[in-house]
Amino acid sequence: MLNDRLSPRRVLLSAWIPAAICVAMIAISSSDTFSADNTSSVFRPWFQNIFGPVANVVWMKLLYDIRKTGHFFGYGFVSVVFFRAWRMTFRLNCAYSAVTASLRAAAVALLSTLIVSSADEFHQSFLPKRTGSPFDVLLDMCGAVTCHLILFTFVGSLLELASTTSPLVETARHHRAENPD
Repeated sequence: MLNDRLSPRRVLLSAWIPAAICVAMIAISSSDTFSADNTSSVFRPWFQNIFGPVANVVWMKLLYDIRKTGHFFGYGFVSVVFFRAWRMTFRLNCAYSAVTASLRAAAVALLSTLIVSSADEFHQSFLPKRTGSPFDVLLDMCGAVTCHLILFTFVGSLLELASTTSPLVETARHHRAENPD
């Protein structure tokens, strides 16, 4: 019997709970509460305590840049979390090699990010203090692609990915080694 710690259900829960949390955080931050007016009242005093007074025109440009940087890195992070979830899901199917699972996971993670980003901007288009913009979707996807490139470049080469095996396969091998027939 497989170790209960690595059952498919537990693998899927550990894969998808972080992704669900990320989507929930995006949904919350998509509200009027996180509009530029409201975030300015939080960020500006903090910024001015560190760097000193800033003219309104300069502050509005800085706030815009901060918010767009948040889009870029926030959705980049969300896409990497989707990658992890999809890769863990695909690796449950022993028919997929680690490389195949990783490449498929990257493609589906980018598609998932596109769907969430588009839904977020569509939702914001209905809020009085927010604006939905296709340019934000493009920025979000640039962040997602960049983070995937960083992931594949610095975290592991395809050779390292190929050497990993499915958690269920490893558990089954371990169990067979302990209990030979």
